[in-house]
Amino acid sequence: MRFEPTFLVTATFAADAATRREPHRQAHLAHVEAMLADGTALLAGARADLGASVLVLRAADATAARNRVEQDPYWQHRVWTGIEVVEYLAVTPQSLGSRY
Repeated sequence: MRFEPTFLVTATFAADAATRREPHRQAHLAHVEAMLADGTALLAGARADLGASVLVLRAADATAARNRVEQDPYWQHRVWTGIEVVEYLAVTPQSLGSRY
């Protein structure tokens, strides 16, 4: 099995995120859609309690993953108040050497 550089990103929501995110939601979704389309994001979503967004990103290193997340409108407009990036061993068809 061969793992490619993959990172688990947790972006913590501001306490008032439900209100704060509305003006930026479409731009945020467009950013996420672009990362999914270009293969940077394997997965993206939010915890049901709106405590944080969770993304699994392909990137050269943790700094590159963080830089990509910092381009998101939610970070730029303080809908997210913190970003944690950790290396993640993602099992994918590619890491298994399989085609589905």
